[in-house]
Amino acid sequence: SSSSLSAKQRKKSVAAMKKQQRKQALTASKGRRTIQAKGRKLVESKPIQNATKAINKKNEILASAKAVAAGNTFFLNEIKEKGNKEIHRMNQSKVKKETGSNKLSSRLKKQLRKMGRDV
Repeated sequence: SSSSLSAKQRKKSVAAMKKQQRKQALTASKGRRTIQAKGRKLVESKPIQNATKAINKKNEILASAKAVAAGNTFFLNEIKEKGNKEIHRMNQSKVKKETGSNKLSSRLKKQLRKMGRDV
């Protein structure tokens, strides 16, 4: 007789009903589209979020440095200043690498120092 009943009239199993309720509970109907993590998940996701923010900030600074170096006009003074500082810092480190150990003797001495020998 179950085949004679239409799909709407057929009674759902308890497991199917619970699954549907769980699905409805996890979908936000108003406001946020996702449910915020609670408890253990929140604690686990915090360091990941902080790392992501730090990476984004660094990438933003690098991007602004490239844009300022390319000669684009920037109206956001704070980003412009950070970009200029980053360019300056990169140039300084490049100069330090280039001038530090050009001669063979100084390069070898540097390597010996790294190995822990006094020269």
